[in-house]
Amino acid sequence: MRKAALSCLLVSGVLLAAPPKKCEDLAHASFGTDVKIDSAAIVPATDKLREYCEVRGVIWPENHFAVKLPTFWNARFEMVGNGGWAGVLSLAAMDTAVRDGYAAASTDTGHDAQKEPGAIFAYPGPNNPNAARKIIDHGYLAVHETALLAKKLIRAYYDSDPRYSYWVGCSTGGRQGLMEAQRYPEDFDGYVVGAPVLYLSGLQMKAVWNYRAAGPGPGEISPQKSELLTQAVYQKCDGLDGLVDGLIENPAACDFDPVRDLAVCAGSSDGASCFTAPQIAALKKVYDGPRDSKGKQLFPGIPAGAGDGAPGNFRLADTFMKFMAFDPAPGPTWDYHSFNFDTDIARLASISLRIDATIPDLTAVKMRGGKIIHYHGYSDPGVTAKMSINYYEAAEKTMGQAETRDFYRLFLVPGMFHCGGGPGCGNVDWLTAAVNWVEKGIAPTMLEGAHVEAGKTTRTRPICAYPAVARYRGTGSIDMAENFSCTTSGL
Repeated sequence: MRKAALSCLLVSGVLLAAPPKKCEDLAHASFGTDVKIDSAAIVPATDKLREYCEVRGVIWPENHFAVKLPTFWNARFEMVGNGGWAGVLSLAAMDTAVRDGYAAASTDTGHDAQKEPGAIFAYPGPNNPNAARKIIDHGYLAVHETALLAKKLIRAYYDSDPRYSYWVGCSTGGRQGLMEAQRYPEDFDGYVVGAPVLYLSGLQMKAVWNYRAAGPGPGEISPQKSELLTQAVYQKCDGLDGLVDGLIENPAACDFDPVRDLAVCAGSSDGASCFTAPQIAALKKVYDGPRDSKGKQLFPGIPAGAGDGAPGNFRLADTFMKFMAFDPAPGPTWDYHSFNFDTDIARLASISLRIDATIPDLTAVKMRGGKIIHYHGYSDPGVTAKMSINYYEAAEKTMGQAETRDFYRLFLVPGMFHCGGGPGCGNVDWLTAAVNWVEKGIAPTMLEGAHVEAGKTTRTRPICAYPAVARYRGTGSIDMAENFSCTTSGL
């Protein structure tokens, strides 16, 4: 038993309790035959982080996890998501949670990114007998099993369950959060879901489409042409909200058409201030999004201002198609020219069931009092914000608009890139908003976002719950959120 002097700590007016158990005892505790605890040790406090107990181990077959249990705990649990194809533990994000008093957890989703980069972890063969299971672990099961184990560790260490449990993740972490909400709604009370790659298989298909259109060849867009494209988009649409401020507040209202709105080079020339016919045709395809031969939309295109004409990260899609998308996997010999947008979509159905978080019915989350804050940068060049919009509107159509907004809200951030960055005001305290909604019933309609450069806030703006957008009130600095309001007028 710890000394009474160390039994509690007052932090920001909140009394944090110290654990009654010893950290090292967790290494010898049993948490089921599928769980192997590799280590459990106290990590001393530093000037940046409080003392915590760190537990490492693996859940069969290869789901490595880390759980950090702060000595002074706020009685909450936070699990953090991954990026890319995962394969690593999100230790830095865990530290952020621990700094605020949360018990934190992360999983590598069952594979090692150093040994199995990209989707190659799913490639079957004599050296990968668990390939099928590894896909399921990456898709959804590793997160769920780690969440359950983390709660067991919390109870073993603190003699108490967490009062509230939260999910926080962006990109792959956003997809993981939605997957949890759809499959295991009892795991978390609140979700911060950022830029979710919710239709992961479709995103890889879109990358093939874009690479065939705007990759190496006559349709390729140079960096200089990318700048020219951006200038043309902003010249047409920046002022639609009444302000020319370097932000397109509502890209959905921007009727930008590469065919109509770009200068065409004469003949076969390729000048610095114009686009060739093949380049414009390529851009038209990228903005429009993948379609089959009958014109059916297969995946959403990009909003105005969200792309520079580059085909995006094709390497990930190439690996996915070679090693994960199809059964049997074609392997290294697969060539992106062979993808058939009429017939190969059906072939993706099997993998889609395991990795895509596209189920729009979240009634179970609502019934248990859960809350979801979903955000996406409108200028995300790779993971189009239209994917989030389409999913949210599908949820509203499935459950009803009022019923959906009672527990689930989408926030689109003008000018923000993927999970952050860009000219927009993407610095937002999403987790506090989720905590206030879950624990105090304060539903967010507007959050304040900041644009930060070199550690200094240069602009703030309201980030409005979809479908509302920010509008300038007509007086005061355009760099201060207080001079704007959220409105649906004119949409």
